[in-house]
Amino acid sequence: MKFETIQSMSEVDQLVDFFEKKILTGELKIGDKLPSERTMAQNFGVSRSVVNNGLKELSRLGFIKVVPRQGNYIAKFNEDGNLETFNIIINFNGGNYRPSLLKSIFRARKLFEGDMIMECNTSTSFVKLNLIYDRFKNEVNSNKKPELGFDFYHELAVSSNNLVYPLLILNFKSIYLTLGKWIIQFHDLSQVEKYRDDVVYYLNERDFEKARDCNDKLIDFCLSELLNRKF
Repeated sequence: MKFETIQSMSEVDQLVDFFEKKILTGELKIGDKLPSERTMAQNFGVSRSVVNNGLKELSRLGFIKVVPRQGNYIAKFNEDGNLETFNIIINFNGGNYRPSLLKSIFRARKLFEGDMIMECNTSTSFVKLNLIYDRFKNEVNSNKKPELGFDFYHELAVSSNNLVYPLLILNFKSIYLTLGKWIIQFHDLSQVEKYRDDVVYYLNERDFEKARDCNDKLIDFCLSELLNRKF
């Protein structure tokens, strides 16, 4: 197994990228032991120094745990990682998220999207939000819908008047776009739009608890649909 020639990526970067993908898709599981550095160098057709430097970087990111005199193991990256680890997860585009990570992402979405809704009040204007959703529903090019879906939640974050949520949503943009593409590619949007219709309806009615409950149902439905795909 040799690395493909990737312009602007060093051999160390390619090794790090290779293992990030294997870990985040679940092909390598927490606690799995990696082959020796010599074996990996032979398998990948690189020097041992490349492997050593790659493992050091993966350890710094919380993906690899080095156990002296025993070897290298896949670490509990949720416990040992840092902000860079989080950014790698957000911007991951190497395949399907491992199911446990996908569930965690949707649980996090449910928490902060629900709170965004509950921070709205009776004087909140949803004019722009309604316009964005109308564009989403009327858009015939399915490739443009994920971006409009993201715009919907970003505007909802702005409407909450919480100064942090819009920034949080912006940082999650890659995840919103990726998950939106998966839903659109593999599933009928009619049920998704029905749930979101209800969210918009109850927001305009200022019944924020029902809007939150409908958004929770939408999130649960999308998660269920994605988990039913073959990982």
